[in-house]
Amino acid sequence: MRIKTLSYTNSSTGWTLKSLTLDKLSLLVGASGVGKTRILKSILDLKKISKGASLNGVMWFVEFSTTSGNDYRWQGEFENKGFSAGNIFDREYDDEDEKEKPKINNEELFINNELIIKRDNKGIVFNGAKTVKLSQNESVISLLKEEDQIKDIYNDFNRIIFDNNAGNMSSLRHFAFDDEIDEKLEKYKSIDSIRSCNEDIKLKLYFAYKNQQKSFNEITQSFIDVFPYVEEVKVEPLARNEKGIPIFLRQMPFIQIKEKGIENWIDETKISSGMLRTLMHISELYLCADSSLILIDEFENSLGINCIDELTSSIVSADRDLQFIITSHHPYIINNIDYSHWKLVARKAGAVIAHDVSEFNFDKSKHKAFTQLINLDIYSEGVDA
Repeated sequence: MRIKTLSYTNSSTGWTLKSLTLDKLSLLVGASGVGKTRILKSILDLKKISKGASLNGVMWFVEFSTTSGNDYRWQGEFENKGFSAGNIFDREYDDEDEKEKPKINNEELFINNELIIKRDNKGIVFNGAKTVKLSQNESVISLLKEEDQIKDIYNDFNRIIFDNNAGNMSSLRHFAFDDEIDEKLEKYKSIDSIRSCNEDIKLKLYFAYKNQQKSFNEITQSFIDVFPYVEEVKVEPLARNEKGIPIFLRQMPFIQIKEKGIENWIDETKISSGMLRTLMHISELYLCADSSLILIDEFENSLGINCIDELTSSIVSADRDLQFIITSHHPYIINNIDYSHWKLVARKAGAVIAHDVSEFNFDKSKHKAFTQLINLDIYSEGVDA
């Protein structure tokens, strides 16, 4: 999917994102604490709402397009059940909390500027006809996901991918046990089926290794371009006689690399965090579904300068129909992504404003534009006038 504009408010916490326009590539820059990561999380909240989550006090407005080629406008508002320790962290309510779940006060969905769904406290009107009584706690996208007009929206929200591996590499260090892995290998044989499945990116990499060697070799070559001392990559179970490996994990595939001049393979538990994260980024670019929206928080974390260089170039030149929304403080990244893609984020009390660079008259020179940016008070202090 491609998000065009977004605004978001959480009335229970007083946090508001003013209307933000997003491009195919948007780099969120600004001082620490202004709300860059929270913008990414507000997009993830929309994904949760599309799947039926109930979020206290949240109000949203989003314009987007999907793989169907249609343009959509979706807006709505949950009731505010008040600020408490229970909802201080945007609490999600499970089925056992049905009576506590915030209700949706209003909701509208437009397709190509035509009002398709209107909801208020009296019920839901879909294509001019009132529906049977449906849950007041779930979005219309979740409730009507089997309808032809809604199915594409529901599926495209699944194409939002969040990468926040910064400082948390443990989730990348091993595969969880999956007793259906052989069945999945049979199911996901084509590159399209691998890209479209909802499996973990490392499992997708394993499917490519087994079933799409050409694509796997392209991923491997891109990785070796960053780390030329690596000569080979494989994704296979560890040797059965590997000490300290539980029997059930010996059947699971692990990422392994072989370096020049070194006889033994190095498995992912011993690969550096920067190398592993670089491989995951490259794999994501190759193996995510078409028209995916990729959110990357603090892009530079765990990456060396050689990784940043290659991955920044890969993202800027990505020839697939992908949208990227990235946060970064790193001078190299900011300086090497054209300033036309920058969104300067600042705060005014609880309101977050993401300014388009057209407001600042930056020089066309990359270096001069970066120098102008870091010398702006709004950038260094994070306070909007």
